[in-house]
Amino acid sequence: MNVNYDELILLAGGAFLTVFGVVKLNEREKLIKSGVKVEGVVFDMETSLGTGSGERSTTYYPVIRFVTADKEWITEKYNIGGNPSVYSVGDKVTVIYDTTDYKHFLIDNTQTKLLGPALIAVGTLLILGVIMYFFINQYPSL
Repeated sequence: MNVNYDELILLAGGAFLTVFGVVKLNEREKLIKSGVKVEGVVFDMETSLGTGSGERSTTYYPVIRFVTADKEWITEKYNIGGNPSVYSVGDKVTVIYDTTDYKHFLIDNTQTKLLGPALIAVGTLLILGVIMYFFINQYPSL
């Protein structure tokens, strides 16, 4: 049996992506089932500088403001950002928040709908690719 570290790292990465996707999918389903849907607004944009491939990159995170059913204003940075930003200051968004923790919320959009399934798909494909690569190299005459 000849397994190299690259295969193990890719296998672990695929497993991580799959599990993380399941967690995100379950989190969304739980919020949809037990949360409250309200309209919010992109109040501000926060930036985060990072480095990747020797280049600086900026990720934009929307700061969302909404009013709860208890008439409490919540202003919180959303935990999913992007470059370019999907939102602009002043954009209206649909927010689903947890009634026990108002700061735990998601923006109900296509990105959050597809995040969990996309991570699961990529992780599963990575795992299957590593398994196929392993068997092709293990039994080259097949």
